[in-house]
Amino acid sequence: MLRRVDLIAPEEHPERSRTEIGRIRGTGRCVEPRVDTENDLAALLRRQDGVVTRAQALACGLSRAAIKHRLARGLWTLLWPRVYLSASHAFGPRARLRGASLWLGPSATLIGVGATWWWRLVDEPPDVLRFAVPPSRRVRSRGGVVAVRRRLPGRRSTVDGVPVVSKAYAVVDAAAELGLRRGAELMDRALLSERVTLEALRSAHRSRLGRPGSRTVARLLALAAGGARSEAERRVHALLRSAGVTGWAADLRVVVPDHGVAVLDIAFPGSRVLVEVDGWAYHRDLPAFRRDQERQNALVLVGWTVLRVNWHLLESDSEAVLAMITGALRAAGAGSRSRRAATTGPSRARRAGG
Repeated sequence: MLRRVDLIAPEEHPERSRTEIGRIRGTGRCVEPRVDTENDLAALLRRQDGVVTRAQALACGLSRAAIKHRLARGLWTLLWPRVYLSASHAFGPRARLRGASLWLGPSATLIGVGATWWWRLVDEPPDVLRFAVPPSRRVRSRGGVVAVRRRLPGRRSTVDGVPVVSKAYAVVDAAAELGLRRGAELMDRALLSERVTLEALRSAHRSRLGRPGSRTVARLLALAAGGARSEAERRVHALLRSAGVTGWAADLRVVVPDHGVAVLDIAFPGSRVLVEVDGWAYHRDLPAFRRDQERQNALVLVGWTVLRVNWHLLESDSEAVLAMITGALRAAGAGSRSRRAATTGPSRARRAGG
């Protein structure tokens, strides 16, 4: 009967060679690895979020019997065929993604929302991970991992040991996957961070023309190029008309004391309520942001109520935008009546007393 012996450090028993240490007495079969094997394996597990393949474990010096022994004792668990997770590491999103990448092998490339998360362009990992594999490969998708047979253009990158498409291609591919609203949020955020450029996104879009979501990406690129603000303004106009809201004017020019002439996007002069319409955050550079702040402060000081809406808010909840505007108009009307009552009240009292 084979017996397991504890791993013995060479410095404790200098008379034994490293080959002898950790072997089962009388058999020559290694169940527990040598010290340098353990150190190499521990370093690999740290780099790979606790995930290791069978081939990597064997390359570190672990025997097949040692791998089987760790699985039997619960020190390792099977994630994918020939891919294991160490019990000393938590099974988090990174371990899940890395395990899928190791299972699919070096010819698989991370794409879509998963790629934007791995590039740290978004905060939350997706529920479904998508990998592009060569068209000649046939891989069955499983466990929230989808293998897409696709020939990728250009060079790919290796980020933290995982093959992944470029940032621009990842954003475009993810936007096609997410749809108009969430895709716009992703693209706007990526452009604002300056980690991708509009031209790089256009190039990535051209390389995947004809794939699902191409029309959505084309529209998003048009919005990113400056069309978001004008589209947002048109949507607010249509929203007010459909709700029967009157008394407003578009692009109203007013003179603001200590500021000069200001062009107001959508103004209600009678109520002194202003709706300023923004496109994407990407369109507002620092000088423009400062000018907008100065103008807004000047308008508030002379009695204007300023509301700001943007393309993203209109796309996600236009009813909330309408409710905000009508609420501001009601509040402005109530405030105006209160001021008139406060002004006329004393004079009426004097007339009544006289």
